[in-house]
Amino acid sequence: MIKARGIELDNLNYTNSTALPARQPVRQQPQRPAPQPAPRRAPSAPNKKPKWSFGKSAAVKAQPAKEKKKLINWAMPQKFDFSFFLIVTILMAFGLVMLFSATYASAKFATDSHDSLYYIKRQLIFAALGFVGMIVISFIDYHVLQNKVIMRVAIVVSIGMMLFVKFAGKTTNGSERWLEIAGFTIQPSEILKFTTILVIAAYMQKNYDRIGDFWHGFVPLMLRVGAACFLVVIQPHLSATLIILTISVAMVFIGGARIPHVMLVLAGIAVAAFAVFEIFPKLGFDYVSDRMTGFLNPEADVQKATYQTYQSLIAIGSGGWFGQGLGNSHQKYSYLPFVNNDFIFAIIVEELGFAGALVVILLFLILVIRGFYIAASAPDKFGMLLCSGIVIQIGVQALLNIAVVSNAFFNTGVSLPFISYGGTALLMQLCEMGVVLNISRKASI
Repeated sequence: MIKARGIELDNLNYTNSTALPARQPVRQQPQRPAPQPAPRRAPSAPNKKPKWSFGKSAAVKAQPAKEKKKLINWAMPQKFDFSFFLIVTILMAFGLVMLFSATYASAKFATDSHDSLYYIKRQLIFAALGFVGMIVISFIDYHVLQNKVIMRVAIVVSIGMMLFVKFAGKTTNGSERWLEIAGFTIQPSEILKFTTILVIAAYMQKNYDRIGDFWHGFVPLMLRVGAACFLVVIQPHLSATLIILTISVAMVFIGGARIPHVMLVLAGIAVAAFAVFEIFPKLGFDYVSDRMTGFLNPEADVQKATYQTYQSLIAIGSGGWFGQGLGNSHQKYSYLPFVNNDFIFAIIVEELGFAGALVVILLFLILVIRGFYIAASAPDKFGMLLCSGIVIQIGVQALLNIAVVSNAFFNTGVSLPFISYGGTALLMQLCEMGVVLNISRKASI
């Protein structure tokens, strides 16, 4: 047994002494990331029914609130037409320099204060007000001008001032064109020009579908234009009448009126012109015949009727190619009347020559072209017509002034925009430029 056990023990020892096979490495199972708890969802608000649903359907959702349009947006726009703004600023600054050069001599003798800076100081006040007004208006949405209340106020103020100036206005050279308030003179016809542009633009925006109808669309618009012209004719103010007529016909044509209707208006203007130049002189309106005489023959009566035109041509001829030099004009020393207003362009040519005159003409031409580009890019018909009317006014007025000074057109007494002396005109023109700048903000330029 012991042996047996010994054998067994030996066997056991033998067995235990034998090398055991190497253990295989245990593969570690990759640890799975602990599951993250799902984010808790915020408790959803119960679907509130809009007040106007009255509980009829729970599926009805309230309409999103519409974003209110800001009347004034002080944020600097990305589409601000800086080139147009720059041209206007250059013309205004150039006008102030030339006004001082043309008037410092005449102001000393023609004014009661004998102040050589009389004209330039007053012009600087209106230039500053107008420049600030241009900037502010450029941030005001031009659609506010379509408001019925604002439009009616503009019409009532324009008509009231035009009638008041006829009976209580300041008379100069036989015409009642100015109102004197607190030492400053106001010319209501400048306000009437913009009101006429505003009325035409709003009418054609509202009645575009009927503008092709002669009696129901075209005639009512022309009656409004005729009323504006009548208010100017009774002053009398021939140049403002021509400007308003030109603006109106151009805007009507641009707005989509039928060509036969526009031709009929032009025929009517031709008949009216014949009456002015042939019939009115026989009725006692001698100033019309005198101006026609000066246009046809500037040397006919150089001591009286044609004196102004003749002296203007002398100033232009004295300028040559490059002028006498800034401040060296001779005609401004009481030879040429109204060097501060209607005939300031003659002093520009005399002092700066043909080169200076060409620069001024090019500035106005660029202004008009850029203005039409803004009008063509306007977002709606009202903006397009409003911008076109304002630009046409500046262009026609500049063209008439230069034509009158150079005797290419009979003397009508029209000022040169941004340059001639006149507080009301400069203030209104700069504010109108603010409207154009606001339209450029919304235009697809």
